Amino acid sequence: MQINVAQLLKEPVGAKRSYNIDEFAGENEDNHVTGEIALIRTNHGILVMGTMSTVINGICARCLGQAHTKVTFNLEEEYFPVIDINTGLHVQFSPEDFTISESHVLDLNEAIRQYIIMTTPTRLLCKPDCQGLCPVCGKENDACICMHRNKSYDHRWDKLLQVKKESKV
Repeated sequence: MQINVAQLLKEPVGAKRSYNIDEFAGENEDNHVTGEIALIRTNHGILVMGTMSTVINGICARCLGQAHTKVTFNLEEEYFPVIDINTGLHVQFSPEDFTISESHVLDLNEAIRQYIIMTTPTRLLCKPDCQGLCPVCGKENDACICMHRNKSYDHRWDKLLQVKKESKV
């Protein structure tokens, strides 16, 4: 997702451009990103602000089926030019800064990739109430009720179950 910002770099501080985003982004262009962004000229570069959303595809942490989760994030990053638009001289910048290329193109792909990683849940679920797999037979608990479901328990709890039975008497 690249935007030519040469004209915006020539404008005074506070100049603004707005864009609707509906594109594929990322290393393999595997994330369809939608949203709106605003590019605002600052005294050092261009501030990118906006709200975007995408769908994350993965494997359910409970049943190992396909999981799809929509994530929304607020992007806010400042990009710094590598070359001064007026003088043509190289500008010093920090290695961790997002930069505007020598041809005055602002590339949002890396920032979007980082924001997607930050907002992706650590455990994807196919649905919020997924029951997972039966620990005995391995069948999905959502799809069928197996005969092991109510009979299986961890034998390490036998002593506590015995105490529970004795306390009821």
